[in-house]
Amino acid sequence: MMAEMKKIFVEELKPGTVFSDKVYIDHDTVFLEKDVPFTEENIKKLMKWGITEVETRGEANVGSGALSSVVVSDGRNVVAEYENLLSMRKKLIEVHGNACDTVGKIYSAIRKDEEINFSGISAAVDSIIDLMDENEDVFLFLGGLEDMGQNYFVTHSVNVTFYALLIAKAMNYTQEQKKELGVGTILIDAGMVQIPAYITNKQSNLTSSEFKSIKAHPLYGYKLLVKVPEINEKTANISLQHHEQFDGSGYPRGLKGKDIDEYARIASIADSYEAQTAKRTYREKVGAYHAMKNLLAGGVQKFDPDILKLFLAEMSVYPIGSLVRLNDDSLGLVVGSIREKPLRPSVKLIRDAKGNKVEGIKIVKLVNDSSKFISSVLSEKEAGIDLFDVLWDF
Repeated sequence: MMAEMKKIFVEELKPGTVFSDKVYIDHDTVFLEKDVPFTEENIKKLMKWGITEVETRGEANVGSGALSSVVVSDGRNVVAEYENLLSMRKKLIEVHGNACDTVGKIYSAIRKDEEINFSGISAAVDSIIDLMDENEDVFLFLGGLEDMGQNYFVTHSVNVTFYALLIAKAMNYTQEQKKELGVGTILIDAGMVQIPAYITNKQSNLTSSEFKSIKAHPLYGYKLLVKVPEINEKTANISLQHHEQFDGSGYPRGLKGKDIDEYARIASIADSYEAQTAKRTYREKVGAYHAMKNLLAGGVQKFDPDILKLFLAEMSVYPIGSLVRLNDDSLGLVVGSIREKPLRPSVKLIRDAKGNKVEGIKIVKLVNDSSKFISSVLSEKEAGIDLFDVLWDF
């Protein structure tokens, strides 16, 4: 009698694991033959494809290639915190993927002049809120998800929602306020759908008439959203006002200061940060640290300074996801921070002082190690690594 097919979450796979029967992506597609070990490369490939589980009739045998726990510089509590964060990657993929699918369908409906399905958007936002309430640092793994085949505006809208809700939590928003903000940010680029694709996808400088079309998208989005019975004025204003600037130099109406709705002031910061850190076909993405520096350079001219300070406090001087070099010449990834000690984050080591890859999980908590400090912040190119590989490393 043939054994029953079992599902295995990709998140649970470890390099070196082999199965006594073939491993399938679906019932008809073999991913690995029996007794062929999983590697870091093919596990990451599954993640990049957006596949969250595989199937097999075989039994697992974890080989010597599977990673074991390693010593950390200041105790097991740091590793436990990071491992808890790692355990949420699978959930992030699911929540993020479902949200992108939902937004993609909404944008498709807008193009066809069809009705917006609010229930789908509502459920997607609820899932993101729940995930952020569980562990707000899960946004670390947003890096690289734009490689999973989604349209830029779709992925951008979903990612902006994560960052906006991070600010909302710092502002002690109620669940109702988070929901209003989340619905507005996840549909922040609804108006862009009505701009001709040859303009939104253009990789050279826009003409004055093309730029005028782009500047009309906040109004287009607002007009779409106010027609949806479940969406209130404050939520629709996020689309209308997210390109307004605190000094009055923004568009479409040149609003100034507190005349810009608070939700829109939050969305403006989240939108700018995400746009900088996302990969585009015509430019390289900016690292988290440099994106934050650019936001601070805008200061009171572009953004509400009080909300910007809160965002900085949440993200830290060295935002989670920053690639840093320590004074001993080792290389690491910022994976945690303490609001009271913004210069002393927790760093997951990637390479040691000699340039060798650090295996497993080794974290230096700088707040407890006065002998080490961050000497510089690096781009992916300067570090010679792919951030996606680091974020999704086992």
